[in-house]
Amino acid sequence: MTSRRSFKSSSPDDLPTNLTGFWRLCEIHRLVSQGTYPNCNTLAAHFEVHRRTIERDIERLKYLFGAPIEYDPSHRGYHYTEQFSLPAMRLREGEAVALFLGQKFLMECRGTPFEEFIRQAMAKIRMSLPREVEVSLERAINAVSFHVDPLRGEEIEVAETYRLLVSAIQQQRTVEMDYYSAGSDTVTRRKVDPYHLRFVDGAWYCIGFCHTRNEVRTFALDRMMNVSMTAHKFDYPEDFSLEDYLASSWIIERGEPTEVVIEFDAEEAKYVRGRKWHSSQRLEQLEDGSVRLSFFVGGMGEIMRWIMSFGRHARVVKPKELRDRIVRELELALRSYGVGSETH
Repeated sequence: MTSRRSFKSSSPDDLPTNLTGFWRLCEIHRLVSQGTYPNCNTLAAHFEVHRRTIERDIERLKYLFGAPIEYDPSHRGYHYTEQFSLPAMRLREGEAVALFLGQKFLMECRGTPFEEFIRQAMAKIRMSLPREVEVSLERAINAVSFHVDPLRGEEIEVAETYRLLVSAIQQQRTVEMDYYSAGSDTVTRRKVDPYHLRFVDGAWYCIGFCHTRNEVRTFALDRMMNVSMTAHKFDYPEDFSLEDYLASSWIIERGEPTEVVIEFDAEEAKYVRGRKWHSSQRLEQLEDGSVRLSFFVGGMGEIMRWIMSFGRHARVVKPKELRDRIVRELELALRSYGVGSETH
């Protein structure tokens, strides 16, 4: 006969899928253990979630962890009918190091309203670790650091815009805003159905359907002004794929896909060969030790800046338009140093 304390075999769908879900189970266990007789309504208010979420959590405690939890009508809340403890969470040192290195990286990604929540969650996990793991963990964390580009734009304003857009995405509500276009140096009023938020090189971007342009566009959060959520609900299109939308982008900029061919000298060849730069790339080894990298990409601004970061070690073979843009940029750079340019 199976003991009520044995765990039920379950599918992945039965388990909480994130750190917040596990922490909520621990908190519910703590409140029930204290004899406060919490019920679904009080717990939902405490965690700021829907009542149905708490009902699922109670079921998980009962059937996945064998908790002897019952509803007491006289106290209008849940209690344990006998002594019960949740199984201790144990992490191997490697798992703990990976977890906290990820946390350290996240804490350096400033500009979202979730920094304090991340810090609190990591502190709770730290408290549950064995002392010997925590001590060795500190040594590992102090040995590693990350460089993250500083947030573009005014931090508080970007964070507030981010918070509003997250809410709009969750509720599938259209937002209205004034948007500054750097290319045309103009401000226009826009209505946008936000689909996705993406962090790139220190800047947050919103990808969504623009009612003015009647197509999916990318908007920089630091160029949004007077952003508000409207009462209009939108349906997330079933045929929209973020991967397809950005398939031809180098990073985030979009445009007509164009074949780009670049040759890197032998000095940079090893570095170029060591990475997958784009999903469409082809790499050819040349006889003199150099390499030729080819791919189809849209948005020449991003790819031009990347190529120029290699200096004299990279040379554009095609397209001619990109080659000419880089030549002009280099000529202007020489002039800024008071050096005359030769005719190309």
